[in-house]
Amino acid sequence: MGPSGRLKRRSILLALILSLVAAPIVSASGLPTAKPEQVGLSSERLDRIGQALHADVERGRIAGAVVVVARKGRVAYLQAVGFKDKAAGTPMTPDTIFRLASMTKPIVTVAALSLYEEGRLLISDPVSKYFPAFAKLQVGVERTDPTGKSVLYTVPLDREMTIQDLMRHTSGLTSGNRGTTQVHKLYPASSNIASQTLTGDELIDRLSKIPLLHQPGTMWEYGLSVDVLGRVVEVVSGKPLAHVLEERIYRPLKMTDTSFLLPAEKKARLAQPLPTHPDTGKEYKVPDPTVPRKFDCGGGCAVS
Repeated sequence: MGPSGRLKRRSILLALILSLVAAPIVSASGLPTAKPEQVGLSSERLDRIGQALHADVERGRIAGAVVVVARKGRVAYLQAVGFKDKAAGTPMTPDTIFRLASMTKPIVTVAALSLYEEGRLLISDPVSKYFPAFAKLQVGVERTDPTGKSVLYTVPLDREMTIQDLMRHTSGLTSGNRGTTQVHKLYPASSNIASQTLTGDELIDRLSKIPLLHQPGTMWEYGLSVDVLGRVVEVVSGKPLAHVLEERIYRPLKMTDTSFLLPAEKKARLAQPLPTHPDTGKEYKVPDPTVPRKFDCGGGCAVS
């Protein structure tokens, strides 16, 4: 090989070495990593997050946690703390899958907003457009009768609930575990309980026959609003909610571990809660996401 050939080969080799040196390290999140100071953050202050979480683990407040802080497209802080399963002594790992609980709600709302962008539903639509029985809803009012007994009365709606009310929790719907009034006692305890005991159609049928806690649009009330929104998404799209979320959100964003039903082969990655509640000492049970539910519960049943 002549001098020019050797020079060319060395140039290619040098370019390869430089490209490897310059290539960013990829974190468990799939994003390139950076030192905190490279993206305008403080290593010292980020470390306080881990210190606080380690203290919570040691005090028995939490089983464990995973924290990721990213800025400017790069991960500056990634910390797995405590246990994935404390009872089994399994340490937490960055790829642990968690029950999303109510963080399912914003995902479902994004799906509904994507249908709005396509003109397939309006946030001003009355919910009765999709579930006609909701037009006949009443609002529950507790009053004390002459004997001193609390009696539940109903009054007509001032206006119907809208899709926007479902999105912002102003529909008047609640959950049974949110209070002790006579109205609360008529509702399924939670999104999780509802999805284990009722089909989607049965949920809508039950909600259409019990009073609201508030007049729509007047009060913020956490409850089953986004479960109903999830059913609206199914009606508009003509598909199960799980399929809509997969097509419109999970697949485009490469959220490969997000779903309502956790595959059996991923169960070992699932975070488990403390065996007993840290405040009450009572046994703490959460639903098994590998067991199918009766409907895709938009209010709180996804894992990720």
